[in-house]
Amino acid sequence: MTAAVVLTLSGPAEGTSSGARREYADSIIVHTIGGPSCEAGKLAFSGAPGDAQRWKEFFDRHPFLGIHWVVDRDGLTLASTPEDRVANHALDNNASSIGIELVHEGDGIEPFGKRQIDALIGLLKSIRSRHQVPIANIKGHSEVDARTFACGHRLYRTKMDPGANFPWARVRAAVQSGSALVAKPAPSLQPQRRKQLGARLW
Repeated sequence: MTAAVVLTLSGPAEGTSSGARREYADSIIVHTIGGPSCEAGKLAFSGAPGDAQRWKEFFDRHPFLGIHWVVDRDGLTLASTPEDRVANHALDNNASSIGIELVHEGDGIEPFGKRQIDALIGLLKSIRSRHQVPIANIKGHSEVDARTFACGHRLYRTKMDPGANFPWARVRAAVQSGSALVAKPAPSLQPQRRKQLGARLW
């Protein structure tokens, strides 16, 4: 190993776990907070309000759902469930996967900002410095969950995230271009804001 992981947490991850400790992870699943629902017969998305701190606290408190990492629109990156524990984030795919939740609409319309994607790329490189995860095993939630629901006499995918406009080519190329053993930090917030949020950041 030629370099150390440059990912420092100010404290342990605090999220709940849905299962026993595990020794390895071999896949990463990318989610977005905003998900489809049916309102008055029309497809609707939540808007994904708030920042990483808000959603980390949501997952930390939730009795069933869990996520390993949350990345918001400003690139703030927080840990929830520890990577060595199973988290309930993707049906039938939790045992050996790491889940990343992007604070984003996920509707295929809202753009993905540079700060969020840069932070995600840095996080993916960091995770791959600790786990043997092939590029092909970095997937979106929609790739591993084919369930549907009816709305307005039509069927829609229950899980559409991270959305049709997610920049997969850019993300996978950026992760592929660097060594899986080197994780470079990608801070995007001013130090004062990190301190105010109590951020668990690079």
